[in-house]
Amino acid sequence: MSITAHRMTGGDTGIKEQLQMLAPSLAALLYPFALEGFNAGVTRIVEGGAGALGLSWLGAAMCLALAFAVPLIAMLAAMSLSGIDRPTAAQLRAKRMALLAVAAPTLFTFLGVVLYMLHDPVPDTWLWVACWAIALALLLQSDNDAPARVAVRLVPVPLRVAHGVSALALVMIFLALHIANHLMFPAGAETYDAVMKVFRHVYRTDILQPLVVALFLFQIGTGLFFAWRLTAAPTDRFRTFQIASGVYLAFYVLGHMDSVFIFARTYLGIDTGWGFATGAPTGLVKDPWNIRLVPHYWLGAFFVLAHLAAGARAVMMAHGVSKVFADRFMVGGAIVAGIVATVIMLGMCGMRVQFI
Repeated sequence: MSITAHRMTGGDTGIKEQLQMLAPSLAALLYPFALEGFNAGVTRIVEGGAGALGLSWLGAAMCLALAFAVPLIAMLAAMSLSGIDRPTAAQLRAKRMALLAVAAPTLFTFLGVVLYMLHDPVPDTWLWVACWAIALALLLQSDNDAPARVAVRLVPVPLRVAHGVSALALVMIFLALHIANHLMFPAGAETYDAVMKVFRHVYRTDILQPLVVALFLFQIGTGLFFAWRLTAAPTDRFRTFQIASGVYLAFYVLGHMDSVFIFARTYLGIDTGWGFATGAPTGLVKDPWNIRLVPHYWLGAFFVLAHLAAGARAVMMAHGVSKVFADRFMVGGAIVAGIVATVIMLGMCGMRVQFI
């Protein structure tokens, strides 16, 4: 995907360039319908309709692939737009909209939980489509002739260091244990819950739990502040990936804290153990609402590890490590993140490993 820096309203502007600008928001708008298509295919498979079983499997697989393609399309568009030296106002807005579209899976889940608690009669899909239709309208009316009027300002070094130190603290206090616990999903409910109870004695103490929440809120605030400032200037693909993953995690953490502290513990009055995570009793795959949790959780696990690898890349380069090595380290970290996220998600969807 490549977007050039020339004006997009002139006669030399092709439809291809305009579609590239609009693709992330359009893909995000269609995201719920990909999930609905997957659920329809799974329903036909479960019902065992004669003659169309193969097509149902193929349709379900394609719809799930399309759902995961939404953040990928947005990521590629953001990377392409980030390489423009002097973007127009429309291109800058499109870049920031693309970064927001990367977070579509977690934003859609967040929206659904909030509307459910509010007993809103309007289906979340309708509101979702309306919001992204407005985003598309804003992009279409953006000025593609004038250069973007932004003041490129560096991120303060002390704040950047504080962001990194707080992230390291979160890894040691909470994230390492939490991800290790999630890797127990393929071992079954008993093993998962047993490990969770042990780890909770660490991060659910009266001192550490408020500290973990405060650190996460600090990460969200500083991360979104960094993203806004950094998108004002051209960046390479690796830095754009770091920004995009950070944007996803900011909304993911907000939504996750809302689901745990407000929805589960306060609204429903239940524990956030195995049943809550796996969407019991229907599960994640067969339920028309729970299916949104599959991309939401997979990308959450992937981005948290890949974002740490991207942060480590920046630290390496700041301390004289060659760019080639740092880039390869980040790519390797992203591959490991994908493997870990896949193992976790397969376990959440029903895969079991038995030790004899």
